[in-house]
Amino acid sequence: MGDVANLTALDDAESWWAAHYEFLKAEGYMLRPRYRPGWKAPFTNVLEATKFEEGQRSEHGRIIDALRMSDSLMVAIKRVTHPLMDSKRTVSQDERIATLFSSDEHVSNSQNHCIRVLQVLHIPGIGDETLLVMPWMRKPKDPDFRTIGEGLQFVKEIFEGIQYMHHHNVAHRDCSLNNMAMDAREMYPYGYHPCEPSRSYDWKKRARHFSRTRCPPRYYLIDFGYSEIYESSKPRPLTYALRSGGTEPPDISKPCDPFATDVFFIGTMVRIHLLDGDPEYWEYGIHGFEFLRPLVNDMIQDDPSKRPNIDEVVSRFSNLVHSLSWYKLRSRAVITNEDPFLKPFRALYHLIWTFGMILTRRPAIPCSYP
Repeated sequence: MGDVANLTALDDAESWWAAHYEFLKAEGYMLRPRYRPGWKAPFTNVLEATKFEEGQRSEHGRIIDALRMSDSLMVAIKRVTHPLMDSKRTVSQDERIATLFSSDEHVSNSQNHCIRVLQVLHIPGIGDETLLVMPWMRKPKDPDFRTIGEGLQFVKEIFEGIQYMHHHNVAHRDCSLNNMAMDAREMYPYGYHPCEPSRSYDWKKRARHFSRTRCPPRYYLIDFGYSEIYESSKPRPLTYALRSGGTEPPDISKPCDPFATDVFFIGTMVRIHLLDGDPEYWEYGIHGFEFLRPLVNDMIQDDPSKRPNIDEVVSRFSNLVHSLSWYKLRSRAVITNEDPFLKPFRALYHLIWTFGMILTRRPAIPCSYP
């Protein structure tokens, strides 16, 4: 939590948001009490701060949470910087692509998994920044997947999202897990706190939630700051890849097709976060997804020309999933480091829970589509 001074006073990033409290309120967005005029900490030490909602600081300095006053929707407001050219405002790549896929043409398409921009705010007197308002999201694996089918829903929607971008001549170029998110409003009908998602918004109790199988979420690609739009009538220029989410692709030393780099990144995401884990970052694999290994191995080949394109990835993935039994899809997703003592108890509970999901006709692979 930091020292007492860092808790009882706003840091520079927080002070910026607090200074624009009235502007945001006038636009229909209410910041938490910590950022309101005249705020004073109701606690005096670190231990006390953990008990107060007002002691919670967002970990992203350029992103703040707020409630939309018209319907209490929790939103994320992101500061986006634009270079000025001849004293005129330009549009950043992040805003350009995010708003492109938020247009009526795209937002109604179920294959589109790019985060939706609800509103773009222009701050009076500030020409080189705008604010993008988007729904607040959770990390994709929080809480853990309960079944193999729940994990496959996540993979399917991310593959679809990259496919949709590629079909519209856009490369994400930074599509590691930290640029993927989950809209869990159905799972958490009573809300949760943006700084500590396991707690309620008012900080008084644990956040109650339902499983993905019962209340399907929807997964999104976010952060398009490094993305590129290409002309369909011209060959895509070869591009040096970027390091993303701690992963350095082989394409970083030699320019290649950026679409092939996207395939590498999402394949690596599946390898690390579903198959193998990464002990260096306390990330563990999950038993039950080994059938994806041949596809993933092809997606992460060192030679970009040997990787399948995203259409081939989606087709092969679909064929693999269709070959699985209902029992496999509904089987428990077991973390590789799970306590052996707890396994039989959790297995029994899972069996009872599964019967309930079958009786209520919940699909083995959750579906977020309307």
